[in-house]
Amino acid sequence: MLKAVDTAVFYFINNTCSNRFFDIVMPWLTQLGEWEVLLSIALLVFLLRKKEAKVSGIYLSVGLLAAYWTVFFLKIWFARPRPFVALSGVHLLAHAGRFSFPSGHATDIFLAATVLSLALKKPFALYLIAAGVAFSRIYLGVHYPSDTIAGALIGVALGKGMIWAGNIVRKHVGEV
Repeated sequence: MLKAVDTAVFYFINNTCSNRFFDIVMPWLTQLGEWEVLLSIALLVFLLRKKEAKVSGIYLSVGLLAAYWTVFFLKIWFARPRPFVALSGVHLLAHAGRFSFPSGHATDIFLAATVLSLALKKPFALYLIAAGVAFSRIYLGVHYPSDTIAGALIGVALGKGMIWAGNIVRKHVGEV
């Protein structure tokens, strides 16, 4: 039953929501979830003067490495074919690797939203951007909704883990 719901929501986003505006915006939006972009952001944030920003930059850099390996092993473990491989009639607007579960873009962008929210008083905008990136992955035809939901949960968990571990290190070793 969950697979049927996942497929139905996928087709709704990928086909029913399909329009010229999204065809232009979604490939651009999805790039915000690429690790190279997020690593650049981490380095820029680290260069800021505020201590919270520097700490967030370090957490994001380390977190991206953890996210890469977590997603790498989970994709091999589950070996779920991408929707454009498994389904017919997919509106495909992007290229993607072999396996679908979980979404690396969703993992990375939700990790970034979580750790960068340390330096912001109102992180809502970060999570809104992250949700947009996750949505774009479905719209582009490269992920099922469950892939992006799992990626979001993994990203938030890794982000919280980076913050937790970082706070322990800072407490016992000293401030950054």
